[in-house]
Amino acid sequence: MQPFEQIKEYCNKVSEQIRWKKAKPIISTEIEHHLCDQRDAYMSGGDDENLATQKAIAQMGDAVFVGQELDKTHKPKSQWLMIVLTGILILTGLSIHYFIDASASLRRFSILPYALAFGLFICCYYIDFTLLGKHANKIYGLILIISIIEIMLGTGVNGRLIWLIGGFSVSLSYLSLIFPIAFALFVYSMRNKGIVGILMSGIAYLPLAVFLSVIPTLSGLILYTITALTVLCFAISRGWFGVNKKQGLMLVLIPAVVMFSILYIFIISRTSHRFSVFLNPEQDRLGTGYLYCVIRDLLSEAVFYGKGAIPQNIGDITALPNISTDYSLVYLIHQFGYVILFCITLLIVIFAMIGIHKSLKEKSVLGSLIALTIIVTFILQAVFYIIDNLGYGLVSSLSLPFISYGNTALFINAALIGFMLSVFRTGEIFRDYSFGTKTNHGKGNQSMFSYEDGKLIINLNVIHS
Repeated sequence: MQPFEQIKEYCNKVSEQIRWKKAKPIISTEIEHHLCDQRDAYMSGGDDENLATQKAIAQMGDAVFVGQELDKTHKPKSQWLMIVLTGILILTGLSIHYFIDASASLRRFSILPYALAFGLFICCYYIDFTLLGKHANKIYGLILIISIIEIMLGTGVNGRLIWLIGGFSVSLSYLSLIFPIAFALFVYSMRNKGIVGILMSGIAYLPLAVFLSVIPTLSGLILYTITALTVLCFAISRGWFGVNKKQGLMLVLIPAVVMFSILYIFIISRTSHRFSVFLNPEQDRLGTGYLYCVIRDLLSEAVFYGKGAIPQNIGDITALPNISTDYSLVYLIHQFGYVILFCITLLIVIFAMIGIHKSLKEKSVLGSLIALTIIVTFILQAVFYIIDNLGYGLVSSLSLPFISYGNTALFINAALIGFMLSVFRTGEIFRDYSFGTKTNHGKGNQSMFSYEDGKLIINLNVIHS
């Protein structure tokens, strides 16, 4: 048998012991590289190729034993805690809307959307998230094209575009939940392209922002902008563009500050009356300040635990429009007390903290970008919704993930969280850098194999690709 065939046979025998199919080729390639390097080292010492190969293989040890040890440490990490938390969020939303619909005699409650959402979540959880990275630019382009078509075919309702599909209507505002991941994938495709990559990412932000302005959805535009800025600055701070970090951040932050200043002046000039009413809603109680007044009056009568009183100037809680959808938290606080707000907020905070922690621990560029984008989108939705339901929202909210009414948002969030957990489940096996290059922490790659005091050391927790 030829020397290189001996190396391949050894690698195959090691990989046969590993049950995780996605890990097999990566580990096999790493072992092959190491054996070839060690063979070359022996050959430089005077051994012929055949003897050098045998020594390298012998030094590695028994192939079956090595494979079994690697199999113990390299397997998908089931995200049971996050799955349970997601399930609790979905069940919370289901229970809330069953109660609201039953109380209001709406008779429109259905368990089917929640069952479909959980099924979609599980499907995305098991999908290989690296498919997104392999087709990053195509996905961005596809979302761009679909968005153009949707806006062209959209129908204006109450000053906002919706898309009518048969008997269903979908608000195009929810595109703002998809755009951040499209932008993150574009940023991923621009890694290692220096200043050009940063500039191209900035250009890629613009058309999606324009679409959200056309719909229009100010809350969606703000959510998309904050998420995109966070993702781009995160990528620069990790050195993924290969440029000076301070220069790269200045290249992004200076235009961002200028743009925000212009938008602030423009928005304030257009909404000066709304801002004034926001500060003192009583000055226009029957006009712009109506929602602010009703929400704050209802919450002023709420207690920590139990049902609150109805303010005399309101007469009935249904005086608040869309109370079963956009303002379900107001309804729940009034019916059960602030304890329900505390429990929901605590659940969201725990979910968000775990998500951020795991996102920042991801070692691959793709995994980090996808997970961070999704958890930031999740957090901003929750923050906007809670603030709006407390009567202090300057912009309308989109959704409270899994809890507020709206099947479109429910399905999108289920898919996004599924993909995020897919990253956490299998992300450890993937890397975006090449053997021998720098890691995203600025340190040289750790090898799975190293020598110390004449002994071969196998680091079971390191894989390169």
